Amino acid sequence: MVCMIAFVVIGCGDGSDDSAGSVSAPQVESSDAELATTASVSVSADKTHAVQPLDEITLTVVTSGFRLSESEIGQPNKPDTGHYRVYLDSASGDDYLLESAAAVSKVTVPESVTDGSHDLRVVLYSNDKTQLAPTVEASVLLIVYRL
Repeated sequence: MVCMIAFVVIGCGDGSDDSAGSVSAPQVESSDAELATTASVSVSADKTHAVQPLDEITLTVVTSGFRLSESEIGQPNKPDTGHYRVYLDSASGDDYLLESAAAVSKVTVPESVTDGSHDLRVVLYSNDKTQLAPTVEASVLLIVYRL
């Protein structure tokens, strides 16, 4: 029966392509009888090519099924509410470039970044600064080279 349910979930969808900078969390049953929700995030950047160390990049972050709230960062959790962190490449935890809940924010490319391709990732977090599980993130590709 579990396989049949998994097949039905895998087989469902609206046929849209979610690969362009957005990822959704699958619906899951809540252990405390709250209704499960689906959160998703997408991100775009004003500059992705010919990026230099210390460049300031403007990010536009859009969420669905999740409310961004700057005033509630560090507060007790509320369902489907929180903020995001911006990471470079495989960074995680407290090694973030920016923590925000603004729809539009600016992030500075670290001076130590190397030439080449890099992922600038936006990861959703709950109010109490715990990462959503499963992870909900989106990224943009940056091409860095020094003049």
